[in-house]
Formats: sequence, C-alpha cells, structure tokens
Amino acid sequence: MLPAGSHLKVDRRFAMTPETHTPFSGFDDENRLLIRLPEAFFTQLLPKLDSLTSLRLILYLFWHNEQQERPIRYFTSSELASDNTLLDMVDGEEGLSEALTDLVNQGVLLQAKPRTEDQPYYFINTSQGRAAIEAIREDKWQSASAQQPPIIMPEAEPNIFKLYEENIGAITPMMAEILKDDEQTYPNSWIKDAIEIAVARNARNWKYVQAILTRWQKEGRGDEQNRRNDSQDPDSYRQSWLGRKQ
Repeated sequence: MLPAGSHLKVDRRFAMTPETHTPFSGFDDENRLLIRLPEAFFTQLLPKLDSLTSLRLILYLFWHNEQQERPIRYFTSSELASDNTLLDMVDGEEGLSEALTDLVNQGVLLQAKPRTEDQPYYFINTSQGRAAIEAIREDKWQSASAQQPPIIMPEAEPNIFKLYEENIGAITPMMAEILKDDEQTYPNSWIKDAIEIAVARNARNWKYVQAILTRWQKEGRGDEQNRRNDSQDPDSYRQSWLGRKQ
C-alpha cells in the first residue's frame, strides 16, 4: 500500500503498446551471428538497470561495437541518432540523450571530448575505453584518418501476424491460433513470399496462402521459375482450397 496522499510514478516508456502483444517468432537457426556480452553485464549491471530505455541502449551499443571497423571503438550522439531503428527504441533523440546521460552516471559509459572534435565521444567502460579516456584527457588522442561508415541496424523481418494484418486483414482469436501453427510449420521467408503471390493475384485469403505453402512443402520450393508459375496460375490454388477439381 502507498502512503496516503502519495502517487505511483509510472515511466511511460514501460507502457504496453499493441506492438508488444505481437508474439516473437523465435530466433533464426540459420542466422548464427552472435554478439558478445561480458559476464559482468548479467551479474553486476543488469540488476541495477531500472530504465528500459537505458537497457535497450546499452544492448544496442554492444551490437554497434561489434560492427565497428576502427581500432578503438567509440560512439557519438550524432552517429547514434542517424539510426532510426535506435531512435524508435529509445523514444527519439531526447530519449537517446537521457539514456546516454543515465549510462554515463552509472559508470557504464565513459565520456570525453577530444580537443579537435565538436562533440563528446562515448566509450564502453572497458580497459580500452578507460585508456582512450586517459589519452583524450592528456591530449594524446589521435583521431582515425578513415571515416567510419554509418552503422544502421537492419529492420526486423515482419512476422506472420504483421504480414497478415498488413496484407489480408484483422486477426481474430481463431485466426491467431491458425497463424501460430503455420508459423511453426513454414519458414518466415516462405510465408512472406506466399503472401506476396496471393496479393499479386488479388487472392487475399489465408487458405489461398496455405495452399501455396502446402505445395511448396510437398513438392519442394523449387527455383525462381516455379515461383513465377505459382504467381501466374492462381486458379489451381483457388480450386485446391475450395475442394474443387478441374
């Protein structure tokens, strides 16, 4: 119970949105790109982080750190703000600035401004990051001559529920169960392509999509020619899900 006259403070960044109700489709076994996280992240840092935005940002920075090509890895707010995917995760540039400040205050990130630069650099608090901060403070920092290419997080592939809503219609509880089963049965790339075929032939019906997927499962996906044949011969699929014969 809260004391009389007190109010519960709710961080709006933790509020549930319709997007959070969309089930995660699972990790792709074919894509085994791994991002390294130090053990101390789980044992020391994670229990202390009480901001979802800061948690999202530091996980993003570990990913960003792995993508960099420069010998000493760091971040700038302008580089980070160029990634719209990140801005969506942290509630815009204001949320990014607040999260950077929070991580600096907690000692997760180190911050220093090289004399020749117009904005501060951020480093993950590692031995390399601490050495870089010391070099900047002693005016021994040498900026890399090569320009770092922009690092942008690729957009997530839409899952079966989003594809259905965008191309076919609203999802009923019964249809949600059907989609869950089909998502476990077919690869996401197949589902996406089958929906594209159905939309191209103006057959926005899930049974039509299922007929394409069933054929691919039974006969093999085939090559690009087979895909063209699928899109050019919708009648056979329409007849299959209607239970009719030629």
